[in-house]
Formats: sequence, structure tokens, C-alpha cells
Amino acid sequence: MNLSCNRSSTALILSLFSISLLTSCSESPETFAIHRPIFPAGSEQVTFTLSQIEGTVDSVNLYEVVANVDASGNLSGATPEALLKTWSSPSFPVTYTKSSGYGDNKYITYRFEVAGNSHTYNHTISFATNPYPVVDAAAPVYVVGDIDRVLNSVFVPDADMAGNMGQFLTGVADDIDLSFHREAWVRRFRSAYNFFVNPATAQAGDYDAGTPHVYPSNDANLSFAQARIILHSATKRDFSDGTYVGTEYFNRGTILHETGHLLYGMADEYGGGVHWQNDKAPNNWNSLAVAQNAAPGVGKTSSDAVQIGGDPWWKLCDGNCMMLNTGLNIFPYDQPCRDRIFLTILDRVSGP
Repeated sequence: MNLSCNRSSTALILSLFSISLLTSCSESPETFAIHRPIFPAGSEQVTFTLSQIEGTVDSVNLYEVVANVDASGNLSGATPEALLKTWSSPSFPVTYTKSSGYGDNKYITYRFEVAGNSHTYNHTISFATNPYPVVDAAAPVYVVGDIDRVLNSVFVPDADMAGNMGQFLTGVADDIDLSFHREAWVRRFRSAYNFFVNPATAQAGDYDAGTPHVYPSNDANLSFAQARIILHSATKRDFSDGTYVGTEYFNRGTILHETGHLLYGMADEYGGGVHWQNDKAPNNWNSLAVAQNAAPGVGKTSSDAVQIGGDPWWKLCDGNCMMLNTGLNIFPYDQPCRDRIFLTILDRVSGP
């Protein structure tokens, strides 16, 4: 089943779910939003930025709601939604800075309302101020939906970054903005990803050294997350153990490769990696014939089926797919991986 952007697939999905999360075609115009610092102290000023990918934007409005958050994570005293700024015929990126800060124990929801191409859509994002008052809980820093209906990632500081939490938090903001917002297919489903930061440290293992990941002391409180990402500064060969992944905080491609395992259940596409064939929308096949048979359903031909190194597994993705590559650079997920990502998001939003 090819879930690429076409009228029939989009119409089918919209007939089942009338929410923007499942729109497989990107918005026109297409924009994305970020705030920095990603986890601001109560006294820090916060800058909100809306960037443009494509299309014509006629106007942008920025709104906010500020609530109190208590030690149990309950919200109270939310202000009425307030208009912060309007841009007419904007030049991008557009930015607005809240110079006074929000104060301690606050939970902020901001909304960029974007009008263009005869329609209007919204980016609605929530975050808490630092420190988060709920003990041993991951703090919400970029939340767009119900944790039971979207994919949740928790960034965990490695012990080697404990003395430089500023760099860790900058790395988190960059990883959201420069990894998840930069790969074109993932960005289309921007309403499908929540991000949190963890108060306790962990220690990323090294595959080549045979060392495992050492989980944080509050691991039991992170079971809601599909991906737990240990950001470290030391050079290691990173890997997924099925629960946690490790990556250098600056390796944008590695983050997408490793979370490809945890968020979507995708297998490696390089020789010597870890391989399996999912029952639905696989990106590895256990025989050449099976891969060739699957090719037309993902927009490929039988000649696209190639062996993965010397392993008894085959793939249809091209050599630029993110599940083949790691490191600094971001590569586009090819169609089999796109289908797997789409199916995962669909299952998540329509689950029990």
C-alpha cells in the first residue's frame, strides 16, 4: 500500500479522521514554529519564531495562554487567550520576544495562526518553565497533542553533560528544529510529536565497546514515551536497545536514524545492522523474491530490491534513506520508510 501524497489516500484518511494530524499532504503554505529557550527559566525572555518552507502567507497572528502548574502537574488560573502580535504580508522568519519572562511554575500555550492560499491553520504548542515542579517527571518543552494519541520523545542528559545543561537544552531545541522539523516527511506530521526533557541523567552506551545504556533513576516515570534519547557529548557508536537510544547532541542525522527504530519500529538498512521484517509496511524483507513482490506497492520496481551488505536481508529504499545513514547530515526517508512512519502515526491516533 503506497501512502504517498495523493488524492485517494488523503480522502480515505479524512473520511476516517477529521483532524489535521492525519493530512498526508503538507499544508500550503507550509510553516513551522519553535520557541527558544526551549525550557526557559521564569526570568528568561522567550523568543517565538515561525519559519516558512513554501507557499505564500498573507498574515500571521501570535496568541498566548499562561497557566499555573502545581507539584502534581495540574493546571489552574489560565489567562484568556491574548493576541501578542500580528504580521501582515510577513517576511520570514517572523519573531516575537517576550522580554519579561513568564515566572516560575508556569505552563504556556502559544498559537501561531497562519493564513494563506485561501485557508487558515494553526501551530499550537505548549511548554513549562524551568524548573518543572513535578518531582521526577519529564518536563514538557514542546507539546502539541494528547500523549496517548501522538508520539512522545524524552531527551535525557548524559552524565557527561551534567555540568553543561545550557548546552544540553540548546541541543534539544536544535534537535527539534534542525532534525524533526527539517526532514520533509516527518515535518508534514508536525502535530504528531511531543517532546520532553528529563531531570535525571543517564549514560549512553557504546556499541563498539560493548557497554549498555545506563538508564536514569526515574526510568519508571518515562514509560509514556516511545523514544528516550540520551544526548551526550563524547564520541561513541550509538545504538538502540529497544527502549533508549544514544546520540551526540549535535548529530542531527543520527537522532533521526536512531529514533526511526524506537518511534516507528524500522530496521537498519546497512550491512551488519539489526534487521527484521514488520508485518505491515516493512523496510526490510527476508528474501529477494518477497522484496521484489512488495516493490510496486511502494512505488518501486523489482530492480530496486538489493541485498543489505552481506546479510540475508533485502531493502527497497535508496542509498540516501535515513535508515542507512547516520551522522551530522539529514537524509530523506525513502518511500518504504515513509509508509512505515505514516502507518505508525495512523495507528497511534486511532488506537484504544
